[in-house]
Amino acid sequence: MPNDSVGVQGVRTGVEFASEALVPGGSNLVKGDLMQGGIHAVLGFAARAAFGLPGLLLVSANSFTKAVTGQHLYEHLNLGPQRVTSPKD
Repeated sequence: MPNDSVGVQGVRTGVEFASEALVPGGSNLVKGDLMQGGIHAVLGFAARAAFGLPGLLLVSANSFTKAVTGQHLYEHLNLGPQRVTSPKD
């Protein structure tokens, strides 16, 4: 059936989202990106210690966004430096 791949992707996204409740960076770990998962885990625990629950939620949201879309949260919100490309003559 053509909808099977859509259903599997939905389940995978749900598992990635739920894994963020267990450990910050869990969605990246589920995806197999151990480097990003480890970085987000360390940053998540540090943000929890420094800023409390809001810091942890922000790091977890960034981790989930990176795992699902390949871009960080600040890139989606256009908060970082803009890349300017010049047209080639």
